[in-house]
Amino acid sequence: MATEIRSDSRTEPRASFAYRALDGEGRETSGVVPAASAQEVARRLRAEGKTVLSVARDEAVAAKGRVDAPSRSTRARRSDLAGLCRHLGTMTEAGVPLADALAAASRESARPEFRPFVEALAADVEAGVPLSQAFSRRGRDIPAIVVALSRAAESTGQLGPMLLRASDHLRRSERTVHQLRAAASYPMFMLGAGSLVVLALLVFVLPRFAKIYAERGAELPFATKLLLAASEGVRGHALELGIGLALAGAASWAFVRSDAGRLAFDRIRFGAPVVGRIARTAFVAVACRTLATLLAAGIPLLDAIAICRGLVRSARAEAFWTALDAKLRDGSTLVDALRDQTMLPATVVSMIAAGERGGRLPEVLSRAADFAEEDLETVIKQATSLLEPVMILVFGSVLGAIAIALLLPLFGVSKVVAG
Repeated sequence: MATEIRSDSRTEPRASFAYRALDGEGRETSGVVPAASAQEVARRLRAEGKTVLSVARDEAVAAKGRVDAPSRSTRARRSDLAGLCRHLGTMTEAGVPLADALAAASRESARPEFRPFVEALAADVEAGVPLSQAFSRRGRDIPAIVVALSRAAESTGQLGPMLLRASDHLRRSERTVHQLRAAASYPMFMLGAGSLVVLALLVFVLPRFAKIYAERGAELPFATKLLLAASEGVRGHALELGIGLALAGAASWAFVRSDAGRLAFDRIRFGAPVVGRIARTAFVAVACRTLATLLAAGIPLLDAIAICRGLVRSARAEAFWTALDAKLRDGSTLVDALRDQTMLPATVVSMIAAGERGGRLPEVLSRAADFAEEDLETVIKQATSLLEPVMILVFGSVLGAIAIALLLPLFGVSKVVAG
């Protein structure tokens, strides 16, 4: 979304500045405005309630950032970015210039697909562009938290430690994502494999049994008739069924991406007995870790909350950060605002209260994130150990019922043969 800021024509000389910011709802906005300095643009954006991600001089910079955005083949993974930040942080702490560190990283990149991405960053920095601006040109390939941390590092002169902090945050968030994917992969695999086995039985195995039954004149029980009718329906209407499944999948995808679908999906995700506990624990871990990282970098609380809101993809999580922001702007303390919400457990709110009173809020949030991540690992192991026998029992029962339905007529066939 591009916006335009009106300028005061009495201020001279003027120049064009490209900016990226988060609006009051956490959406990213960008534009090009005339101003006397980047600081003036930042002040005006903050006065409008926006969180500044980057401000760069010259409209051509913004155009270059849009044209030269990396293609899908050079998209950066979180693991790539974590390794890059650790590499840059270590080398800059050792006194290596940033441009040289980026050049070395482009030559030593573990993935060849990531090298063009690093080479583009190196070219920008070599041309005098600040690292935060070079990051912001990459668009959604670089999370907003990395841009914010690099901007804070440039203002404080602590680029190395800040990049190492960004690397640690990315690695921890990537680990959380891997845990959630691993928890979802087993039931999805079992569901897919079981569905393929049942489909193969209906399409390839049952027709052979139907032919045997017809040749022997066996009397078919109701269960076998129902199974053979299902087999005939699948084989005779395969095209219609395929089109129907595709349309149903597309409709489901469109519904999930709509506002109503996101709310419904969030109610299921956060309210289901087993999945809900995993989702709530994962939210606590990610929220506390992100907020702790931003506050430890010296970023103001309201700006940190705006960045957290821009990073989430959940309607319920977004509503949580929006309500928190509104309470803080009305003068409430962080703990009072959190007590009105239900996304964080009471133990975490109590820890935050103690940290706020003692002036150790980033440290306490980091400790709460550690506890939540450990709890998440335990919850996922418990859920996996519970789902495994349930899935085996369900698919075993389905396959057993099919086998029994197929074998029942064979007793009648044996009687006919014996007679």
